Amino acid sequence: MDEKEDMKTIRAIADTKKGAQDDLITLSSGVVLRAIKASPVTLIKVMTRFPRPKPPTYFMEKMGREIENPDDPDYIERVKAWEMESNAQVLNALILLGTELVSVPKGVEKPSGDKWLNKYRLLDMPVHPEDQDWRFLNWVTMIAAPDDGDMAIIQEVVGRKMGIAEADVKSAEQFPRSDD
Repeated sequence: MDEKEDMKTIRAIADTKKGAQDDLITLSSGVVLRAIKASPVTLIKVMTRFPRPKPPTYFMEKMGREIENPDDPDYIERVKAWEMESNAQVLNALILLGTELVSVPKGVEKPSGDKWLNKYRLLDMPVHPEDQDWRFLNWVTMIAAPDDGDMAIIQEVVGRKMGIAEADVKSAEQFPRSDD
C-alpha cells in the first residue's frame, strides 16, 4: 500500500470518529447521550396522534353559511394547550427513539436509581418503574436534561441524525391531521 492510500485510510477513520463525536449530546447535568438513527415515519405517527383543535363556527346570515372563528378566546386556549402537549410528545419520541445513554457523571443519579423515582411518585404522576424505556425517558426529562437548552439540543441533534431539520419538525407540527 502506498503512502497516499495510507493517508486516505487515516482520513476515513478520522472522519468516522468525528461523525461519532457529532452524535454526542452533552447535557447541562454532565450526562452524555448519543443520537441514534430512528425512523422519521414513527415520529410522524406520534405527531398525527394529536390533531389540532378545530375552531368554533358561527352562522353568518349575509353569506348564508358557517364561518370559522379562530379568534375565539376558548379556541386560542385550546390551541395553546394542544401545542404544549404535542410538542412534549414529539420531544418524548425524540428522546426515546433517538437517544441512548453514554455516560453519567459522578454525583448524578442513574436511570436505575430510586431517589429520583420517589420524587416522581411524590408528584402524583403515573409510575412504571419496571419498564426500562419509561425509566429512561422520565429520567432524561427530570434529571439529565433540567434546562430548556438541553431539550433544544436533543431536538436539534436527534432531528439531524434522523435527517429532519428543526424547521421541518416545526412545520410538520402545524400540518393538518385526521381525527382518527
